[in-house]
Amino acid sequence: MLAEIRKQFYKDTLKELEGINGKLASDNIPPEEQSLIAEKVFSVSHQISGTGPMLGFDSTSLLAKKLESTFYDIRRGERKITPQLLWQTKRAIDAMIKSFNEENNSQ
Repeated sequence: MLAEIRKQFYKDTLKELEGINGKLASDNIPPEEQSLIAEKVFSVSHQISGTGPMLGFDSTSLLAKKLESTFYDIRRGERKITPQLLWQTKRAIDAMIKSFNEENNSQ
């Protein structure tokens, strides 16, 4: 049962990370889309940091916690979305995808 839950979590979350990554690949993201991407990044990183450790995705969870914290601050209005932040987020998502795949394949 747990193996099935883990497999579904991996599949669904990887799809979400790849979707975010695709949107971040654009050089010119309109401001109205930036806020939607920010919400999605927060939501997915929150999901990974909360559920990931229970399913054996410990390293990915640590990366997700950093993103979650950053995008929590954005949601609260304490940080702004900048092109630099979006670029760093893309790099972080790339690292999370790599880590997620490695942890999945090692189980």
